[in-house]
Amino acid sequence: MNRCCAVFCGGDPVSRETAEGYLESCVCSIAADSGYLLADKLGVKVDTVIGDFDSAREPSGVEVIRFPVRKDDTDLMLALKEGLGRGYDRFVIFGATGGRLDHTFAAVQGLEFLLDRGASGVIVSDNETAEMFLPGCYGFEYREGFTLSLFAVTEKVTGLSLKGTKYDGEGLTLERGFPLGVSNAVTAPAAEIIFESGRLLAVRSRL
Repeated sequence: MNRCCAVFCGGDPVSRETAEGYLESCVCSIAADSGYLLADKLGVKVDTVIGDFDSAREPSGVEVIRFPVRKDDTDLMLALKEGLGRGYDRFVIFGATGGRLDHTFAAVQGLEFLLDRGASGVIVSDNETAEMFLPGCYGFEYREGFTLSLFAVTEKVTGLSLKGTKYDGEGLTLERGFPLGVSNAVTAPAAEIIFESGRLLAVRSRL
């Protein structure tokens, strides 16, 4: 069974309603720098706050791991590395979208960083989720008012089959340089997505 860690970042806030379903499975929580402010708003007491504290005052009454401003890792990456070092292999990341595109893109890269280390993660906001997958079979539940977009993270994703979506298909190939999989939608109670090679990013967005 996966050991799940919640990570709070300093991007757009997420509502308690959105967060609650994900937090139920998390047994640890780490804040990346100012992400502890989001955790506070959600009523979550984090186990550790990690970062350079260039965007918020260092908190008190909690374990703090401080890094210099000049460093190779983003604060989110520091949090993911800390969680991996503590033995967690599933990460739910809040507050990683909105505001700066570069930070959002870096968060998506963090999902691939986790895959490379035998772990997985999902980025969660009120309006979007993003998750990266290795080859296999996956189910996606119907969500009213949400699209499902699929992107090739590697050069190609091959042997892609979709059932229970607005645009079904079999034996498809997605290429990293062309957004063929944008703005699909789950139409059945649950869609099934299977692919044979590559790495796939699945983004669910509110219309």
